[in-house]
Amino acid sequence: MYAIERTRIIKKELEARGQIQVQTLSSLLGVSEVTVRRDLERLEAEGWLTRTHGGAVINRPDGQSALSELLTPHQDPRDHDGIASVALQMISDGDVIMLSNGEVNRRLAARLEERSNLTVLTNDIACATLLAQQDSNRVVLLGGTLEKDELALFGTMTLANLAKFYVNRLFVEVDGISRDLRLTVNSQEKADLILEAKSVAREVVVICPASRFNHTAFFRLGDLNFAHRIISNSNLEDGFKAQIFASDIPLYSSVAAFEGSE
Repeated sequence: MYAIERTRIIKKELEARGQIQVQTLSSLLGVSEVTVRRDLERLEAEGWLTRTHGGAVINRPDGQSALSELLTPHQDPRDHDGIASVALQMISDGDVIMLSNGEVNRRLAARLEERSNLTVLTNDIACATLLAQQDSNRVVLLGGTLEKDELALFGTMTLANLAKFYVNRLFVEVDGISRDLRLTVNSQEKADLILEAKSVAREVVVICPASRFNHTAFFRLGDLNFAHRIISNSNLEDGFKAQIFASDIPLYSSVAAFEGSE
C-alpha cells in the first residue's frame, strides 16, 4: 500500500475515532508498526495529529488536540487540581485503583506519574491515554461501547469486564450531590458502571467539586453512605460540611481534612 493511501486511511480512522493505537493501524494497513510511526510523524509535522505513547489523537481545527480538549476543565482548573492533589495523597506506590470517567479524575490520572508500580483500571479514554505514557505505571482500559460525548466506555461488555477485577480503592466522580446528600450522575450507564465498580472495590472515594453540590443530575446513585470518604473544595458551603460531619463520613478538601468521629 502506498503512503498516500495509508495517510488517507489514517485520517479517516482518526476522524471517526478521535484517537487510535499504532498496533491497530498496523493490523488495519497490513504494514509494520515502524511504518505506521513514520506516517504518524509526517502527519504530526503537518499539524494534523498529536502522537501519544503507542498511538495518536486528532487535532481540532483550532490546533487543540482531542486529548487536550478533554483535559481542559469547564471550571477553574485550580479547583480540579486541588482535589486531584488530595486524592493523590490517598494513593501509595504499588496500589491497584480504579478511576471512573470525569474531568477531575483526568487531572488525577496526570498526577499519577508521581507514583510508581500502580495498576489503574478505568473506562475513561483520556485517563487511559495519560497513564499509558507513564512508564512506571500500568493501565487497564475496560472494553465496551464508546460514549462519544464523554469519550468513555459503558455497557454490558464494560460491566462484564469489570466483574473480573478487584481494586483497593475506587475514585468515583459524581455529577451532583443534592441538598439531602443524594449522589447523582448524568446517565443510567454511568450509574450502572459505578455500582458494579463499588462491588469490586475495598474502599470508595467520592469526588465532587463544590460547584456540583446542591445540584441533582438525572440518575440517582445512592445516599451519602455509598462513600467511605469524600473529596471536595475548601469553599464548600458550611451547611454541607455540617451535614457530612453528622453522617460520620470523612470529608477532605484541597486545604484540610475534616474528619468525622472514629
